[in-house]
Amino acid sequence: MAQTNCHKPSFVIASILFLFASHNVAEEIISPPAFVSDERPTLLKKSSQAQIDRIDQPATTAILGLDEVILKALYADAQIRGAIESIRQAEADLQTAKLPPNPVISTSGTLMPLNRPFTADRQGGPPQFDIGVSYPVDWFLFGKKAAEVAEAEKGIDVARFNVNDVIRQRIAGAIASFYDVLEAQQLLKLAEEDLKDIVELQKITTQRVVVGGVGTIELDRVKLSIITSRSEVRAREATLQAALSQLKSYLGTSKTSQVQIHGDLLITHLIPPADIQTLLAVAEENRPDIQAIRKQIERSSAALKVEEVNAYPSVTPRFGLTRQFQQKAIGYPDANSWGIGIDISLPLFDRNQGNIAKAKSVKTQSEYLLDSQLVELRSEIEQLHQNYANVHQVLSIDSEAKLESARFIRDKIKTAYALGGNSLFELLDAQRNYRDSYRSHIQNLSSYWHTLYALNAAVGKQILK
Repeated sequence: MAQTNCHKPSFVIASILFLFASHNVAEEIISPPAFVSDERPTLLKKSSQAQIDRIDQPATTAILGLDEVILKALYADAQIRGAIESIRQAEADLQTAKLPPNPVISTSGTLMPLNRPFTADRQGGPPQFDIGVSYPVDWFLFGKKAAEVAEAEKGIDVARFNVNDVIRQRIAGAIASFYDVLEAQQLLKLAEEDLKDIVELQKITTQRVVVGGVGTIELDRVKLSIITSRSEVRAREATLQAALSQLKSYLGTSKTSQVQIHGDLLITHLIPPADIQTLLAVAEENRPDIQAIRKQIERSSAALKVEEVNAYPSVTPRFGLTRQFQQKAIGYPDANSWGIGIDISLPLFDRNQGNIAKAKSVKTQSEYLLDSQLVELRSEIEQLHQNYANVHQVLSIDSEAKLESARFIRDKIKTAYALGGNSLFELLDAQRNYRDSYRSHIQNLSSYWHTLYALNAAVGKQILK
């Protein structure tokens, strides 16, 4: 069987780099979904804006393969674009954490005359003008700023892995919707073919009624089958439109009113299931949500360090200049002077005990969350592995030879019926067997691609390829 390119989304990997090149969040921040493909052909690294414009052109109908679906989802999906902003926010937090505190300048005028002027005979004051500058030093004296920077850097790591997990989930959803559409298209085609066969059967039965070969009741049965078949066609059309609508939800705001999908469900060779322990080990290492929680634990440790150093006192040296206006007030020349001092808080009562306890609790909570997520990951991988093993076993048995056999029996009985041989019941039964076999075959092929990509997405790496 020929294999189309719809199952090998390869040029996407190179194109992703272009998508984010115009932003501060570059390719080293956004990792492509590793479960899609490991291939990076040199030719495909030459992706340009023209490729994206071709996908998003304001045409009446956009025809998309799997590569284009993935690329457009990465480019236009609002959830992915929104998630990227969390990285920029984390970078902004880091920028804020790196900024040193501002110095404080204070001025004042004191000992000013209130109800009478000061003179040499009636002395007072003397009035003076003070200007001073203070600057805190505890941020580097006790490492407070360094702790804040370390915590903010961990925050960027957490944001990156969270974004990669959003990409993983959204691309996995887009791929699943793509194969939902392919399945719906194939089932609609089968329903239309079945309707065409029954309409042709109606013509044959009408001819046999005319010559007296069968009674009119058989013609009525065929008409009833036509009604049922038309209902099946309408149901399949509705299913296809629902699948297309679901797919478009992953493609973001589109200028096109309609979307068409090209591709097929053919399989060149069945990929055997991988060892469950290997899948679990790879998943724990590659799943971005697991990595995000691990980074969150590291961030929690850094946040605890921040709260611990915040328990140290604040230290603020200050320096000031004073101008005393003595000539009029006391008869002495005006004088300049300076002063120096330091303000130190005494942590007698508030030593940041509450925030330290809270930071410890957050760290413990993150550790429990990791344990919980690993348990859920194991359950998810085991279920998907079992599903994939089941559909692999079914497809190993469900060969196209079986389908061809059902088609041959149907056509043979149909020919015999037209010549006055087999009965209508036998022909309808043969058609039903063929239709059920074909429908089951389509669903098995679709399940194979669904479970393959779902398992790769759950592992976080293209382990089945």
